[in-house]
Amino acid sequence: MEEKELKELLLEKLHIELHLFKDSMLQKTKKEIYEASYKIEVYVNVYEILMEEVGSLDIETVRGILHWKYGILESLYEEWLGHDDNSFDELKSYVGSELGVMAQGDISCRKEEDGEKSGQAA
Repeated sequence: MEEKELKELLLEKLHIELHLFKDSMLQKTKKEIYEASYKIEVYVNVYEILMEEVGSLDIETVRGILHWKYGILESLYEEWLGHDDNSFDELKSYVGSELGVMAQGDISCRKEEDGEKSGQAA
């Protein structure tokens, strides 16, 4: 197969994987879906990243991924769980730094006296 066809096949495979994942989530209860919200977010983010990156992958990488015997999204999700996620640490640092600003009334999202939020469209 040509490189273009292989990349299209990979895109299709990823699309199918995401739709099967979404279908499996929709079979769950509201509580189970809520509990899986992080997994859902990571799956969708990984899918979107891959959609952007497939075009720049070399042909051998594309072939290797197509021959991967497990789910691509599931595999990347499971590997991601083993990595330190700094986004929580960044959020924690941000919240900590903003508490002092909020206490002084200087935060931009604080309601103004007239009830409007400053810097925000109505």
